[in-house]
Amino acid sequence: MSRILFYAPFNQRSRDTESLMIAFHQQGHRVICLSQQEGHQINDFLKANGIAAYSYVLTGERKGWWYYLRHLIYFIRFCWQYKIDRVYSHLEPANFVASVGQYFIRARTYLCRHHIDEGLLYSFDKDMYYRITYRLARKIIVVSSRAKKYMVEKENIPSRKILHINLAYDFKLYDTPEESKAENIRNQFKADILLVSACRLTTYKRPELIIETVKYISDSGLDVKLILLGKGEMHDHLQTLIVNLGLESKIFMPGYVENVLEFMMAADFILHPSLLDSSCVAIKEAGLVKRPVIVCSGVGDFDDYIVHGQNGFSVDPEKYVEQSLAIITDYYDHKDKLKRIGENLQKSVLELFSIENVVHHYDSLNIRQ
Repeated sequence: MSRILFYAPFNQRSRDTESLMIAFHQQGHRVICLSQQEGHQINDFLKANGIAAYSYVLTGERKGWWYYLRHLIYFIRFCWQYKIDRVYSHLEPANFVASVGQYFIRARTYLCRHHIDEGLLYSFDKDMYYRITYRLARKIIVVSSRAKKYMVEKENIPSRKILHINLAYDFKLYDTPEESKAENIRNQFKADILLVSACRLTTYKRPELIIETVKYISDSGLDVKLILLGKGEMHDHLQTLIVNLGLESKIFMPGYVENVLEFMMAADFILHPSLLDSSCVAIKEAGLVKRPVIVCSGVGDFDDYIVHGQNGFSVDPEKYVEQSLAIITDYYDHKDKLKRIGENLQKSVLELFSIENVVHHYDSLNIRQ
């Protein structure tokens, strides 16, 4: 069995990586987690499940060469100290350190990339750190086929370096949502059509399109309300937009909530107009509670498992408002059809993303040579 290190800037819980760590531990591997941040919540959770969890935090340091050099030295020493055989690094700050550090350790190293074109959209794809990361990378795990295609065609990364393995979840790690609490939410936000969205309130998640959709539905005479979950730099702009459109009694922004599944369970539709996803967690969560989703075609891995009208709705990203409006007005009073679509989504999510159906893809990677 192997000694496996998960390396990332973990601060809060991360159910997909937690699921893998626990699964590897149950297979008999020795699993260790090292975070570049404090590891709030996640470290305690991992320790309670038999996984050693550490943090190396550089407080007050700006992310420059000195910052990364100190992390690099610590990473190399850590891998030798704990005789690490495999490294799975997650997210760009850890991937940069691991891409350099792999040449100074004996462990086989896999960089796990959770985005597709975020580098281009946020203009960090030309940064020296980013270029070094993927030039030095020996093996990269991506969570969608579209991510691999983008990296090969747009970033000129050799296909042989890239492995596509779906995100994996032990869905038992989620607290079971209570129907009574979902019903209370439904009663609190009483409407004929209750919409929910859960995302970071950032430019490429496009939450303003959901607000526009609510405006059109309300103007058509239907009784609609929206619960917009999440935080981000667009919060104040969205609040202003809501006021300017006269939707203060229709749209509510409670921020982050712990019981997101109960909010989703209360909804008729989950709206997600994002252009920035590789494998969206929120849509998997919607599937857990059997709620129909409206997503954008050609984004992330949606085209791999969302079949329009069967287990969700996939619309043209350029026509999200118009096509979502048509879907909602056509389907909102057909509860039996929506129930069937939600049930089909749950089946798809469990089949493609359950830990027991994904973990075997790592078996050959974890074999100790």
